[in-house]
Amino acid sequence: MTALERVPTGIPGLDLLTRGGIPKHRATLITGRSGTGKSVLCLQLACTLARAGMKVLIIAAEEAASDLSTTGDAMDFGFSELSERGLLRVADFTPTDDPEPQISGDYDISGLIHRIRGEAESKGLDVVVIDSFTALFGHRASEDQLRQLFLQLVCFLRKHEITAVITAGARDDYGALTALGVEDFVCDLVITLRNTHDGERRRRSIEIHKYRRSGHYKGEYSCAITTHGISVFPLDPSERAVANATDRFSSGVEGLDRVNAGGWLRDSLVLVRGPTGSGKTILASMYARAGVLRGERVIFYGFEEPRGILFRNLAQIGLGFEELARTERLRVRCRFPDATSPEDLLIELRVELETFQPSLVVIDSVSALEHASSAQSFRLFMVGLASLLRQYGQSALLTQTVRPHDEAKPAAYLSTIADSIVMLDYTTGEVELLRSMRVLKMRGSAHSTRRHALHLGPEGLVIDAGDPRSARA
Repeated sequence: MTALERVPTGIPGLDLLTRGGIPKHRATLITGRSGTGKSVLCLQLACTLARAGMKVLIIAAEEAASDLSTTGDAMDFGFSELSERGLLRVADFTPTDDPEPQISGDYDISGLIHRIRGEAESKGLDVVVIDSFTALFGHRASEDQLRQLFLQLVCFLRKHEITAVITAGARDDYGALTALGVEDFVCDLVITLRNTHDGERRRRSIEIHKYRRSGHYKGEYSCAITTHGISVFPLDPSERAVANATDRFSSGVEGLDRVNAGGWLRDSLVLVRGPTGSGKTILASMYARAGVLRGERVIFYGFEEPRGILFRNLAQIGLGFEELARTERLRVRCRFPDATSPEDLLIELRVELETFQPSLVVIDSVSALEHASSAQSFRLFMVGLASLLRQYGQSALLTQTVRPHDEAKPAAYLSTIADSIVMLDYTTGEVELLRSMRVLKMRGSAHSTRRHALHLGPEGLVIDAGDPRSARA
């Protein structure tokens, strides 16, 4: 049995989900309701395959060639250039101006097949993209006829070794795959796109429904439509850029490095949990500041206070964040969580990781994002966030707000993702708050398991590390 050949799509995350791309000389079916991004994904696939040197024909039944060109160029797919080079062609099958076309006789697809055969014989053809099968045949044939037509079309393309990408509409997000009752058994790969109303927002996701003779990622994964097309955020621990196990960096907090037997390990995700007023933002800011002073690039996302207020408050304890932000090494992004979506934040972070290339990422706090999204949306966000950080091999610190004395409660979606968990807490004394800190876990490293006193000094937090010999694995 010959191995299945794949065609890489070049779409961020999709090749990871499919373990290499779409099947060569086979049919890929993209399904989903209106507004899920089928046409965008279809156009993106057509252009990326054409850029790889393949000759692509788009059968356009929903959008005219001029509209496809406008969209493809606006999203930087290079549609016009590819068309001029003869790598990308469009056959316009959009409806005519006649509102009531006259139809007689039995409907068949011989004309479409002859058109494709002619393109293949005269100009060469590697890929056919049909958007969409629903618009092309939906009002002209019965359900039984549709199945026969679909089977006939797919078999023709397979016989002539043409890679096919076909879209079809669905009525529901989790119901039948297509609205026309088209069976998916003749397609080797079936991709389902969703744009589910989840709480007060919509949540985009992608799922590999099946991939014949191939392993693939199971379940739904977060995705987003950007100005550059669709991006997918799967989690692949095997892609983690493993750092030297002994490579550590300072936390920036006096005493904490001794508690952690020398500092945080590189390529680690640190979760700082604690109630309001326990010092989470200050600790996160000191983590970022220490990185900038070492000459590293740091990006700080703040979701709990405006940029000006953050700078003012940190200036009062001598951290000087505003001065550091004027340098080329610190970027501070502050906004209210309701003003963005988790998917958009992942897109922005991916761009920052590729262009700014920070070594440290700070998010203060993930609780603000959690409260502004549904449980499913937040879970997918955390999976995507961990995926990005692991993929690029960056260290990160996330803060999370919990109730006082709640350290025993697991951090939903976060406990297994975080390499280290630090718990900040306080008790009410007669005169002042008595703050404390404890490292709940630190993978692959010795660390103190004691509760340590935490003080707010003139230059931020100070931890009473006690006897360094108290550190243990």
